[in-house]
Amino acid sequence: MGSIPLTELGRLKAFILNSESLGIWDVLVEVAAALQPAEGSVKRQWVVDAVEICCITNYPSKALQFIGLLSGSCCKYMPLLIVDRFTVLSDLPVTLPSLLLEPNWGVVAESVVSHIFASAERIYDWATHIARGDYLPSLQPIDKSENDMAVFLMRVMHQTCVSLKNYLPLEKQLRLANMVVA
Repeated sequence: MGSIPLTELGRLKAFILNSESLGIWDVLVEVAAALQPAEGSVKRQWVVDAVEICCITNYPSKALQFIGLLSGSCCKYMPLLIVDRFTVLSDLPVTLPSLLLEPNWGVVAESVVSHIFASAERIYDWATHIARGDYLPSLQPIDKSENDMAVFLMRVMHQTCVSLKNYLPLEKQLRLANMVVA
């Protein structure tokens, strides 16, 4: 991926972050690595776009894995990260808030948190319907290949939102508090 210009990667962003699981992990790692030498504004735009895509993608785990990779690689916790898809997701409640506390990231913090919260609500609704056995793909068009990760993603997103609650307006903090996460 290092030989592909960032502008070309940018054109593939939506495709990369809305792709089925198989084989995409290596692509996500390579894209995150290719973004390391990029300017801060480029990295911020990738995170903003990724959280927006997370709100509508059929494969939210992929967008969240990418957000986790990029957050982890840009924040002070990078040396502690283990690069596997589950650890990157599990670390999201630490890495994303840490990243958004960085001085240059404050300009996008509210937008990122707003989209993370919207995605958390979407994943919460999806996971709740799956647990009750009344999930209809037309309600939340999330691919059935993601179903095995529903509860895990719901927990990660809830924990991430709790870590970011100071960015949320009171109304959303109350909705977050009312989410029942087992």
